[in-house]
Amino acid sequence: MPIMNSNYSPNRNAFTSTELVVACSLLVTSISTVAMIAVKTTRIWQDSRHQQIALEELSSQIDRLTSLSPKARTDAIRDLKPSNLLIAISPNVTITATWDNEEKTAIKLQVDWNSVQPKAPVRLIGWVSHTLGGDQP
Repeated sequence: MPIMNSNYSPNRNAFTSTELVVACSLLVTSISTVAMIAVKTTRIWQDSRHQQIALEELSSQIDRLTSLSPKARTDAIRDLKPSNLLIAISPNVTITATWDNEEKTAIKLQVDWNSVQPKAPVRLIGWVSHTLGGDQP
C-alpha cells in the first residue's frame, strides 16, 4: 500500500516555470505590438496635421495671388516664401508656383517638404478669373 503524504493536495496552487515563461512571452509580445501601433498612429496624426497646415498655407497664398493685378502677381510668384509655421515643421520646406496652362489662367502651388522622411508634396491650383473685357484682373 502506498504511503500518502498528509501535505499532498490534489489541487495545484502554484505555477510551473513553463507557464511563467509562456505568460511573460505573451505579455512582452502584446506590449510591443501595442507600442508599435501607438507610434504609427501618432505619426499618422502628425503627418495629417502637417498636410492640413500646408493646405491652409497654400489656400491663403492662392487667395492672395488671385486677387493681385497681373504685374503684382508675377512679382509675388517670384518672391513666394513659406510661412514660419511651415519652416517650423520642416526647415528645408519650399513653396513653388507655376502657371498650369499657356493662357496663365491657373496657378499651381506646391509645398515640397525636402525632409529626411519622405512626405508627399501638397499641391493646390487656383484659377485666375478674366474680366468682362477679356483682360486678366
